[in-house]
Amino acid sequence: MQEESVRCDTELHPLAPSQEAIWEFIHYFSPDDPGAERFNVCDFRLLEGPVHLESLYDAIDDVARRHDALRIEFAELGRDPLLRILHDVRPVVSFVDLSELPEEKQPGQVARLIQESSAQSFDFRKAPLWSVRLVRIAPERHLVVAGFSHLVCDGRSLSVFFNDLMRNYSIRRGDLPRTAGTGPTTPGAPREVAFREIAELQRVAQDSTTGDCQTAGLGPARPVILFPVRAQRGELSGADMVAESSYAFSFEDGIASGVRRLAWQLRTTPFVVLLAAYQVCLRLRTGLDDLRIGTVTLARGKMDGSAQSMGQFTTNVYLLSAARADVSLRDVVTRTHARLKCETTRGWSFKRIARAVHPDFEKERPWPFVHLFHSWFQADPPRFHEDERVGNLSISRPDMFWPTGVTANGPLMPPAGDLELWMKRGAPSISVNRARTGGTVTYNPCFFEADVAAGLARDYRRTVGEFVERPDLPVGRVQLGQD
Repeated sequence: MQEESVRCDTELHPLAPSQEAIWEFIHYFSPDDPGAERFNVCDFRLLEGPVHLESLYDAIDDVARRHDALRIEFAELGRDPLLRILHDVRPVVSFVDLSELPEEKQPGQVARLIQESSAQSFDFRKAPLWSVRLVRIAPERHLVVAGFSHLVCDGRSLSVFFNDLMRNYSIRRGDLPRTAGTGPTTPGAPREVAFREIAELQRVAQDSTTGDCQTAGLGPARPVILFPVRAQRGELSGADMVAESSYAFSFEDGIASGVRRLAWQLRTTPFVVLLAAYQVCLRLRTGLDDLRIGTVTLARGKMDGSAQSMGQFTTNVYLLSAARADVSLRDVVTRTHARLKCETTRGWSFKRIARAVHPDFEKERPWPFVHLFHSWFQADPPRFHEDERVGNLSISRPDMFWPTGVTANGPLMPPAGDLELWMKRGAPSISVNRARTGGTVTYNPCFFEADVAAGLARDYRRTVGEFVERPDLPVGRVQLGQD
């Protein structure tokens, strides 16, 4: 379904501040071919009911025309690249028919297709930097799988994409009036905010904020790998540097509701409680104070229409751990809340933070954001409101299709840069799910054993349990115990 994309004028744009961290990361780890780094986001929706494929193809075109981010390509690559926004892009859409496959084999094949979409490479010089797979599972069961370069799409934007897609599909099928839609041809529909508007809003916000000594005084995170590596340095040179596996975990019954209850008592969110628990978990495992935790915020700003726009708007923040032996679990939560609020209110871009903490940043570029934290923690973003039914189609996202424990193998890559940074990049990290009932530990299996990921999940679950059951306990008295 792909034809040649149509270029617009020659106007070139610098990166938006919210794209800086991802570009610096990609440029360090894959300097010659940014797309080979495969820093992507991916999601899917299950459509149950009769699907008119041609209308669905047309609706994908509608979404591409609506959002600037979906028509981005790079005109210049390098430390400070320039991008252009095309007038029109022909989306890359493929169709896979699994309806003849035995039902018991379908979930595994679907998981493989989702993993392939998540791990695909893009040519950054040629739009689009995303693609869609339509998977037929049965005559009236279809899966829509969409994968994007993280430079043009963040986690929240995935929900925006699917919501726009299904509403435009419904309009084309006559199930919704045009006034209810979000497509470019819909009279009176709220328009998304243009890329240049959001980028400028972010730059204005950067210029209007002042810093304090907290961030500038931290400096780069001292080089330490918090988890045991599976091989000696010399044995890692032929490893798949971007391989990825995941280990899923769930909290015990009553723990998720206990987290919500503690968050309500402390006037914060379940995410903050779970982030505080991760800090304590690492303190108990390593015995180290002053670790720095990296996480991410939505950072869409307050411009009208930004909530309905697609793009890479998330901003990383780096928090000094509040976990110390004499501090109660409850106080770790309140201190984490205060520190997170300070950093998100400041809203500094990656380059502004990097220049503040590392005077030689410009000389040493590319200098990826893995220098700024010891371990990473995040949560799946809240889902943008989506219709669960449009016309005669029901829409869902069943977890049974999401790949777990799957290795995203790719070509072996020469270790450009410091191997320590490659290992740190692939070190176990935690992502909690939207419901805050569990999550996954993600790691590079070429560097770390599966038992390391399982051990982190086990210790983290126990730590969260201590927050719920004994919030006044000092960190130094928490015991992880043994199986």
